[in-house]
Amino acid sequence: MRTLKLYIVLALSLAAVSARAQTTNYQVYALFVMNIAKYSSWPSPDGELRITVFGKSKAYDELLKQNGKNANGHLVKVTQVENVADIGQPHVLYLADGKSSSLDEIIKATQGKPIMIIAEREGLYKKGAGFSFVVMDNSTLRFDVNNTDLEKRSIKVSKSLSGLANTMI
Repeated sequence: MRTLKLYIVLALSLAAVSARAQTTNYQVYALFVMNIAKYSSWPSPDGELRITVFGKSKAYDELLKQNGKNANGHLVKVTQVENVADIGQPHVLYLADGKSSSLDEIIKATQGKPIMIIAEREGLYKKGAGFSFVVMDNSTLRFDVNNTDLEKRSIKVSKSLSGLANTMI
């Protein structure tokens, strides 16, 4: 438990130093995505942790560096898609800022499936994404959580991770 808290605090510290409102550090976004995934659980896990980036984002390039690595005993597999029909069955769907308008369509297409939606754009947790990022006034990167959506999708997030959320519904 202490290791988890220390790891998350280190990630948030890195974000505090790295995330700047003027220049987006996608390494920090990718680090958050990986930590959120590591401290979450899905029904019927298999040998892979599938992360799909929907749309164009530099976060994809950073997440791609995790491709083939091990995360909690699961092989990380990162892909990118441009169309809702191509989403497949990822564990995590990272919604790029430029594709935020597709959220309603994505929610409809993934309804009832254990797919965690993490939105790059602030505030989308209120519209059905499981997580959305927010850059604070002091330029630190934080996240908001929609536990209602995650519960509907049978995804469990550790209490330690939830406790670090900026806002939670």
